[in-house]
Amino acid sequence: MFDIPVIDHHRLPIMTVDCAHFIMQKHLECTATTCPVKAQAKHRLITAGRLVPADVAHMGF
Repeated sequence: MFDIPVIDHHRLPIMTVDCAHFIMQKHLECTATTCPVKAQAKHRLITAGRLVPADVAHMGF
């Protein structure tokens, strides 16, 4: 949003599903393998049943 770079990539102590959705939207340029908070958000959405990972790994965001 407004082309302001994300500077905080630290994991959060508590992550709600709504927060995980927000993180995934704001950290679009990050990969889940290099951004701890995006990895946490992805895991939260998977455990909540809101995100189903691909059967085959692929490159991309």
